[in-house]
Amino acid sequence: MRIVLYGNCGLHGNSGHCRQNWRNWLALRIGFLVPIVIVALTVALAAPAKAEERLDGSYQCVRLEFQGQSAPCQSPPLVLNRNGSYEIWGEHGSYEVVQGHWLVLSHSKRRGMGHFLNAHDIVFEYRVDGRICRVTFRRVFEAPPGYWWG
Repeated sequence: MRIVLYGNCGLHGNSGHCRQNWRNWLALRIGFLVPIVIVALTVALAAPAKAEERLDGSYQCVRLEFQGQSAPCQSPPLVLNRNGSYEIWGEHGSYEVVQGHWLVLSHSKRRGMGHFLNAHDIVFEYRVDGRICRVTFRRVFEAPPGYWWG
């Protein structure tokens, strides 16, 4: 009994023709999977934060824009605690994520809601004397106790 995998090469075809057919078959399968993997990774990495994701941690101010001009960011970090509380600019209160895209700080009257650019960046837009101000915070990842990032 002879098992045919591809053409008439058999299970252990030794001819160059069989090896070439196998390479073509494998290249076709890999060429089909690579774009799917790339799209899946792009969607996963660019997705906004969702309410069920852990957001607790420290977010460092990385950009301040005022009237289209960038300036050094002097803001203290935004700290989101695991218990749903936050601290920033001398404010303390609770936070919540609304519709998976908006970060609402309970005691922030002037700055309003922040929105997630992606899973790691939060932007607050507000007006100062009628002019738009944008402050971007990026999550700071710290090594677990006993580990060093190098």
